[in-house]
Amino acid sequence: MSMKGGNSGIAGCEFVPVSANRDDRGCLFELFRESWSGAFPALQWNACASKAGVVRGAHVHVDYDEYYTLPRGRVVLGLADIRRNSPTYRKSTQVAWEDKDGFAVVIPRGVVHVLLFEEDSVLVFGLSGYWQAKYDVVGCQWDDPELGLQWPVRSVVRSDRDAKSGDYQAMLRLYEELSREFMSTGGAHPSVVQI
Repeated sequence: MSMKGGNSGIAGCEFVPVSANRDDRGCLFELFRESWSGAFPALQWNACASKAGVVRGAHVHVDYDEYYTLPRGRVVLGLADIRRNSPTYRKSTQVAWEDKDGFAVVIPRGVVHVLLFEEDSVLVFGLSGYWQAKYDVVGCQWDDPELGLQWPVRSVVRSDRDAKSGDYQAMLRLYEELSREFMSTGGAHPSVVQI
């Protein structure tokens, strides 16, 4: 699937049109406006530079939503919904995404995401809550068949964390356990986070 903005087919996971002002000097890329569809007040912003052939994920968050923008590069983004109460539970989709495509992606908590970097790229993303190490442990193998994603057979570079991730079923159990724990605290985020 290739998108220029619109619906991903996964509940709450939107493709949001963004603006880029390109000329001979380069590009001024408008990353985020709170008025855009699916936007939320972002408490933390991160930038991730990755080389071609890197895979990040499969990850899923229990404690925050994410807003992804791609000001430079080309990736394949895989998304899979593991929220049992979602109308799109167990649905997955993949998107070929280039910086020139002019969209951002809203990824709600409970939606698994995998990024395969096809070329050296920069991903910028906002979080609806502060990053907390104790909740950033949920994921599975990027190519687990139960995700419903199709990846090219090739050598990729992954983090130790991602390489040691369990399978899809273990991810579901951990996601549900940590989601209950997070919600039992009222879904509160600390005001200061050590990274």
